[in-house]
Amino acid sequence: MENRLNLLCQGNVIDQDICDGMLQVVAQLENDWEIPVRNALGEIVITHMANALMRSRRGEQISSMDIELLMEMRQSSVFSHLQAVNASLLTHFDVQLHPCEEGYLLANLFSLWVAKEQW
Repeated sequence: MENRLNLLCQGNVIDQDICDGMLQVVAQLENDWEIPVRNALGEIVITHMANALMRSRRGEQISSMDIELLMEMRQSSVFSHLQAVNASLLTHFDVQLHPCEEGYLLANLFSLWVAKEQW
């Protein structure tokens, strides 16, 4: 995971502070929230979050998440917990996340949570 983030930073895909913050996110997910990320899905989620933060920093916008998928997540018993996890992860960054990005970050956390329950 660290190598992947460092490669993104060295390739100027993400800034150094985003890389450093993402390393903290990895540790926090694993240690504080007990959500494994050292797997293929985790790499995708971490890479997406780093890119989402960079898009927000650059003022780039993406389309909103499918409303039906978002509603399905909101009906889940873990949705409020995942919102708290997401909020705690974002404290590592001095970036205002674009609102359209948040739904995708929550969907990624939801995927990690579901995968965790299946392992």
